[in-house]
Amino acid sequence: MRVLQKLVRCGNSTHFTIPRPALFWLGWLPGEWMVLELLEDHSIRVRRVDPNELAPKNPGRLVLDATLPGVV
Repeated sequence: MRVLQKLVRCGNSTHFTIPRPALFWLGWLPGEWMVLELLEDHSIRVRRVDPNELAPKNPGRLVLDATLPGVV
């Protein structure tokens, strides 16, 4: 599918519409969180947010080795 779309100014941002058949084909729903990535070749990638990206990262655990001198 190829569609010619126009960028539209809306306040301080600029929008373009995604045709409804394209949304159905992608399985995207209105209101879903998306990630917009700017690539080095001056193109844009739009994708769904991966739930693992939003999860807090667990810090490494501190393990005390009782065999080392000075460890109680």
